[in-house]
Amino acid sequence: MNLATVADVVAAQTLLADRLAPTPLIFSPALSAASGATVWLKCECFAAVGSFKTRGALNCLLRLDAATLARGLICASTGNHGAAMAWAATSLGAHCTVVVPHNTPTIKLTNMRNAGATVIIDGGDWGESCTIARQMAADTGWLYLEDGADPYIMAGAGTVALDVLAQLPHVDDLLIPVGGGNFIAGCALASKAYQHPQLRLLGVQSEAAPAVTESMRLGQMVHRPTTSFAGGIATTTPVPEAFAIMQRYVDDMLLVSEAELRAAVALLVTQHAMIVEGAGAATVAALLRYREQFAGRTVVLVLSGRNLDVSELLQAIQVAPSAQ
Repeated sequence: MNLATVADVVAAQTLLADRLAPTPLIFSPALSAASGATVWLKCECFAAVGSFKTRGALNCLLRLDAATLARGLICASTGNHGAAMAWAATSLGAHCTVVVPHNTPTIKLTNMRNAGATVIIDGGDWGESCTIARQMAADTGWLYLEDGADPYIMAGAGTVALDVLAQLPHVDDLLIPVGGGNFIAGCALASKAYQHPQLRLLGVQSEAAPAVTESMRLGQMVHRPTTSFAGGIATTTPVPEAFAIMQRYVDDMLLVSEAELRAAVALLVTQHAMIVEGAGAATVAALLRYREQFAGRTVVLVLSGRNLDVSELLQAIQVAPSAQ
């Protein structure tokens, strides 16, 4: 198992510094009042292609030689990973093909194509699309890049936490959406680079996609089905490389309901005029559900992406919550 290291995250920050501008860290009066905490929003939804995943994609591709890039790249994705890989490939003069499942939302298909990807719709779910992409790589000689298995992708994702700790050194709690666990594992390594002993690192999942949460509580990887609308966290099992790091460094996992995810999406629209996808809004949902444990603390909520299908956005807005 090829695990990322603290040094890999620090190196990624240096490599990306001249290529990616830091995303904003915004104070939220509404969420602070609602929770009794001092709440800040780390807006990865404002990153290129609307997702934190540009960090890992670019960090990964910058490590490749020109001959490998020229051969072509391929990955499987439900949306943000594919868009990020295509964007990074295009920025380096390469090309990326993305295999996506049949149920991929239109907004994410558009985002991938706009980033320069050739999109192939094949597979009933992400796992089937991965199998198809691997076979295409074997047939064509393209390089297959899987989100969870690449240590440089994880290290790039971890630079989000380095940004937060540089922007707000006194943060007490950092909340991160969790799919397979790659993102939070990278951020866990980053927090160790800062030697920040009081920081609590908390992951958030949907009750409709609880595989990583249950795995953490059982101390072993388990498979669980998912029915979550939030594609970025709708995974059925942890990434093995990420799970090994999470077991050492992540303090707790928090579950929220699908209704709470939609309410959080709507709240960000009404209180901050920001469109954030279900996965990205998971941290807001967790803050409000578990507000008692955050009172009096300085909390950063990572908003991981903005690529929400229009139908899901309209459904969320109909909830029309307040921040109270």
